[in-house]
Amino acid sequence: MNSIIDDPSLASAGASRMHWFRERMPIVAELNHWFQEEQVLQGKTIAISMHIEPKTGFWIEGLLAGGAAHIYLVGCLGTTKKDTAAYLASLPNVTVLAKEADQYDDHKRYLKMVMANQIDLFLDNGASLILAHHELQPGWNPIGANEETRTGKLLIKKKGVQPEYPVIVIDDSPLKQIFENALGVGQSVVDGFMRTTSLLVGGKKVLVVGYGYCGSGVAKKFRGLGATTLVYDVNPIQLLNAKTDGHLIGELHDLIPEADVIVTVTGTFNVITEQHIPLFKEKAILANSGHYGFEINVGELKKASKSVEVVKEGIERITYAEKSIYLLHQANPLNLAGADGNPIEIMDMGFGLISHAAYRILTNVESLQPGLQPVPEDINHTISKRFVDLLQ
Repeated sequence: MNSIIDDPSLASAGASRMHWFRERMPIVAELNHWFQEEQVLQGKTIAISMHIEPKTGFWIEGLLAGGAAHIYLVGCLGTTKKDTAAYLASLPNVTVLAKEADQYDDHKRYLKMVMANQIDLFLDNGASLILAHHELQPGWNPIGANEETRTGKLLIKKKGVQPEYPVIVIDDSPLKQIFENALGVGQSVVDGFMRTTSLLVGGKKVLVVGYGYCGSGVAKKFRGLGATTLVYDVNPIQLLNAKTDGHLIGELHDLIPEADVIVTVTGTFNVITEQHIPLFKEKAILANSGHYGFEINVGELKKASKSVEVVKEGIERITYAEKSIYLLHQANPLNLAGADGNPIEIMDMGFGLISHAAYRILTNVESLQPGLQPVPEDINHTISKRFVDLLQ
């Protein structure tokens, strides 16, 4: 199977950009060396669904060094860095299926192509591989899988999928929740907003829809830069948490008319739809930080409009009879579509969790149960101790 990417000639540029990241990811560097010595992936075929950017690239280098026979890499929607995709596609035994402007139908097609091969290990993000395997029923099961996100876990449960193989949910790790989600996503989403819009954050009213770990981090960072932060969540406990954290809370239909900026961070779909158009403030800015852009029903918003115009890279003006609003990066995850994703140190830890969990699946699957389960506690402790050492 040949790779499907934007521009193979960008491979050298992608390779050059890797140097900065390799030097700043010591946990992944150690694990890559460990995998090479142990050859734990010897002969294994791995399918990965992940945001394709340099931090991911360095981690994948370690999987190859660990003896992987072949890696099929499917990108996530709207977050593929073309030079990284080209670099990875240039490596032996790697097939990359990802273009920058891929739509959901492209993503589904790539997954079908991957499922035509027998895979030993799924390293998943948004449950793309797990759900495709369930839907297509290829006649084989992987040894096990990781799932990176809350969105993926929710989708697996919503669709009633009960995998017959172990699925370690990385998002259930307190390390993922506290550090990657609250700390990392908070910083990277604000970074993506500032790079995309070049606007001052201070003084704006920012509505964060969803106050889980990611949403709380996003709201905290916007507030720290001087924004007035509004929060909505369907869970009253989360709303109470937001209130005691110092944010303004209320019903969604009351908060939307106040907001200069709206950011969805829920892990679910159709949070912002056509019904909210009358509520938007003139020149309101809409963005998404959830794994899928479907949290904002972009199709409905555009269908109801008079016109849609690209006014700047990553910014569309959607005009209605009575107002215009702005959509950032077609509602793809703002921190990656508009910037370089989570901080390097945070993803060093995050990929460390994924590698350790993959090692457990391949070397001691008997210790795991079929179906969804949290990261084993000893792995959390190992990564925590190493992360503390690096921060000293």
